[in-house]
Amino acid sequence: MKKIVYGFLLMFLALSNVMADDKIKIGYVSVEKILSEAPQIEAVNTAMLERFGGKKDELKSLEKEIQTLQENYKRNELVMTEDKLNELKTKIIGKMQNFKQHEATLSQEVATMRSQELAVLQKSVREIIEKIAKSEKYDLILSEGVVFSDDSLDITAKVLEKMKKSFKEGKKK
Repeated sequence: MKKIVYGFLLMFLALSNVMADDKIKIGYVSVEKILSEAPQIEAVNTAMLERFGGKKDELKSLEKEIQTLQENYKRNELVMTEDKLNELKTKIIGKMQNFKQHEATLSQEVATMRSQELAVLQKSVREIIEKIAKSEKYDLILSEGVVFSDDSLDITAKVLEKMKKSFKEGKKK
């Protein structure tokens, strides 16, 4: 309880020092908008397609093969012998298990890579926001969870502009 009181007291003192200086300069950034419009996101998606596109195509091929076997089973169910039906059923079940296993592995790999790439991107966004905050002397920059902010406080466009510039510079290297 004492830690909470000391924390509020410290925050109050810090804000009172800032308030004594005149006005507090506050900005707002929509990280959601940045993560949907930044060119780096498209680059991440392209890299993901290049890395996992072949595996996804293999899964689609396996899925079509299973569908073909299931259709064959339904179509010939009445005319096939019991042994042939059981053999086909076993083959279908094996392929389905194989499909589910490959699908789960691919899902895990995609999720891992996406989270790694997003972590790098979030770090980059944070660094850009900090640079803008320091160069333009912001006292506070808020992110998600803001219900309303005046458009003049929104620095999202500035962050996106710097991200695009950074992306272009990175491509030239």
